[in-house]
Amino acid sequence: MKKMQRICILAILAFSLFVVPMGVVKGQTSHLTVTMAGQSLTAGFDNNVTVTVQNNFYDAIYDLGVAISVPAPLSLLGDNLRQYNRLTMGQGVDLNFQVYAPTSAIGTSYVGTLTLTYKQLGDVSYTTETHAMGMSVHAWISLILYGLQLTPSLTVPGGNVTISGNILNNGNLAAYSANVSVTSDAAAPGSSASVYIGEVDPNIPRPFSVLVVFKSGIAPGNYTIVVTASAIDNGQASSPYVVRGETLVQIRRPTPQFTGRGQGAGGLIAILFQILSYLYGVFFGSPNIVAPSVFSYLHSQTLTSVNLGIRTLRP
Repeated sequence: MKKMQRICILAILAFSLFVVPMGVVKGQTSHLTVTMAGQSLTAGFDNNVTVTVQNNFYDAIYDLGVAISVPAPLSLLGDNLRQYNRLTMGQGVDLNFQVYAPTSAIGTSYVGTLTLTYKQLGDVSYTTETHAMGMSVHAWISLILYGLQLTPSLTVPGGNVTISGNILNNGNLAAYSANVSVTSDAAAPGSSASVYIGEVDPNIPRPFSVLVVFKSGIAPGNYTIVVTASAIDNGQASSPYVVRGETLVQIRRPTPQFTGRGQGAGGLIAILFQILSYLYGVFFGSPNIVAPSVFSYLHSQTLTSVNLGIRTLRP
């Protein structure tokens, strides 16, 4: 009888070794699903990274601990440990954290580590899972247009202006094949309004100037001019960087020029009247009868010989 009792006890103990969860992590199988967003890091910035942990295997897990680590020269900002009381089947949690990448890490890939520890109901010890987090560091280009200026500030139909300014790369990677172009509804068709700049190194302003020719029959008014600067990253030539700026140009009617020619009878009479007015002022002391602008024109264009004759007649 005692022998049979011993056999039964041994059988129960052996069976319990297989059915009772021991809670020891095997390491080969991951029962929690881990996904990551934001693993492409921009050098020189604090990058937002999101990791989602989801329970797709157990009915429920308890006391979930999450530890995050990143290799040097990357830096994890803030607390790297998170704790959750319970995660049911199909439930997930999002972990948001920040990683700083220095410029020395540009072009390099890194592997961080996400360590998960948890228990199932009835477990004595914790289960541990380790997940890799792949991250890569890239540079960035930031184009800035500033100091846009028109010379002259206004023009006439068929005229032109020169637009000047500066393009600055505020990033940490040189931009290539930079080009500045100018477009406007007032620009003459077929007129070239662009300039090739080439390489734009970080934090070194590159000046530019573009000549814009306007339509000859355009109505006077204020017109918008759009200045567009574009450049590429040699590593991602298919995705150009583009920045735009705007300014206004004033187009007005040409100012009529008084020439005294082709004015007909009315113009001739006006000229004679001005001559007589001038002579009246000389002899009778009222030179202000003649308007200064007209007097200047008549004096230089018409009355030179008259003035000489008058001076010879004076005592």
